Amino acid sequence: MSRFFRLIGRLVVAAPWLIAGLIAGAASSADAQPAQKASLRLDWTVLGYHAPFYLGVANGYYRAAGIDLEIQEGKGSPTTVQLVGNGSIDFGFADSTTATLLISQGLPAKVVMGIFQRSTLSLFFPVGKGIAKPADLKGKRILMCPGDGLIKYLPAYLKAINLTMDDVKTVMVDCGIKYSALAQGQADAVATYGYAGKPLLQAVGVADVGKFDYADAGIALPAHGIVVSQKTIAERADLVRRFVAATAKAWIEAQAKPDEAVAAMVKANPLLSEKTALLKDTLVDSFHYLEIPAIAGKPFGWQSPEQWAKAEATLVEYVDMPKPASVDQFFTNAFVGN
Repeated sequence: MSRFFRLIGRLVVAAPWLIAGLIAGAASSADAQPAQKASLRLDWTVLGYHAPFYLGVANGYYRAAGIDLEIQEGKGSPTTVQLVGNGSIDFGFADSTTATLLISQGLPAKVVMGIFQRSTLSLFFPVGKGIAKPADLKGKRILMCPGDGLIKYLPAYLKAINLTMDDVKTVMVDCGIKYSALAQGQADAVATYGYAGKPLLQAVGVADVGKFDYADAGIALPAHGIVVSQKTIAERADLVRRFVAATAKAWIEAQAKPDEAVAAMVKANPLLSEKTALLKDTLVDSFHYLEIPAIAGKPFGWQSPEQWAKAEATLVEYVDMPKPASVDQFFTNAFVGN
């Protein structure tokens, strides 16, 4: 045995390059391990506010975290959350309020990262046609569609601005035509999400768009975040932690470099190449929903228990959600900032 160690010592002195090569080879072998495949399903077809995820892929943030990420388009938050809960996909980017309602009904999932922390629920309207302040909604027609989650929270918003459902008229149309219906004058305003309403209305010819955010009236509801199944949390906690860290890095980078984020998304989705300016506008608009005072000084993605408690009260009052034993049933900060 002593002869063996003497031989190794001579090699270190006489041929340090050989030892270095062996070490480098071992490191390269470790680096060459295949990344873990994982799927992320979006809430909808690709829009500007999805760009940070594509930036994370293009810049190698997920790959550096050992994740080979597949990004899938969605068909609404309810479907995305249900697919996460039943294990069909690994991660969902979806409306956290929708996730909360489904979790309260027994879906085994949890919000592990908050992204849009400020409620994105909004009312959009053409500027210069009789609406300038929230009180002007009295007597106006508001477009909605059956099954649209936004209809559930309109009473809460109207109460916050001293109106009731009797003060407005709701006009129900198919979800696929509600923006064009507003452009055609079938109503005065449309209920939608703050980061998406402007480009969708501009696409149908409403050039000058106004907006009322529910959050400005004091409505606190969790917005979009990352949803994961309870099984994934239990069995692949390290994957969740790595995904959350890479996602935080991507969103922080996108705020500093929105053009680069949009370029990454367009490269992955070439059919969007003619919409670059609109995509950037949507992305930049979405940044308005990332910060609230309750999370000041916390890592990106951290969620405020106090905000969740306020949201719980709204959901219990307006959508008849059973009051949970604890809001911890719906979210966790265990994977943020680690």
